[in-house]
Amino acid sequence: MIPVKNKQTDFFTCDVFDAFKDDTASMEHPVFSLSTKPDHRMLVYEYNGNSMKIKPSYTGLATIYDKDILMYLTSSLMNAKNSGEKIAQRVRFTAYDYMVSTNRKSDGKTYIQLKDGLDRLSGTRIETNIKTGDKEIIEEFGLIDSWKIIKETKDGKMIAVEVKLSDWFYNSILSNAVLSGCK
Repeated sequence: MIPVKNKQTDFFTCDVFDAFKDDTASMEHPVFSLSTKPDHRMLVYEYNGNSMKIKPSYTGLATIYDKDILMYLTSSLMNAKNSGEKIAQRVRFTAYDYMVSTNRKSDGKTYIQLKDGLDRLSGTRIETNIKTGDKEIIEEFGLIDSWKIIKETKDGKMIAVEVKLSDWFYNSILSNAVLSGCK
C-alpha cells in the first residue's frame, strides 16, 4: 500500500515532502516524452536564432515519469540549500525515500522502473546553441551525467542511488532557476 500524506503544513515552511521543485529550463521546452512506450523521435525547436535538439538514446527519450526523479533531486537540493547546507553536483539518496516521496509502490517492478528512468535520463542528449555577444557556442549534454546503484550482494537489495547532475541542470539549482508546485 502506498502511504498518502495527510499532514497540514505550516504556511511558511516547505521541504521536499511538502512541495516539489522543478527547473525552469526543462519546463520552457518540451524535453520529456509523454509516451509510455519507447519514443525514438529527435525533437527540434528553434526560436529567435536559438535551437535545441533533444536526441533519444537506444532506450528512447526520457519520459515525463522520469522527470519525477529530477524533481525529487531538485527538491532535495533546494531544501538543503535553503537550510544553509552545502550541496554538490553528485547526489546520493535511497530508492525507498524516492518512492515514498513520489507516492510510488516499493516493489521490485518500481525499482526496475527507477533504473530504466535513470538510463533514459542519462541517455537523452540535448544539443543547443548559446549566443553571447558575437560568439555562438554549440554544446551537447545529458539531463544527468551519470548514475550508479549500490546494492547489497547477499540479496541484491538496492541500498543507495547516486546521480551526477549535468552542469546545465546543476547550474539551474545554483542560480535558483526553479519553481515550486504543490503535490
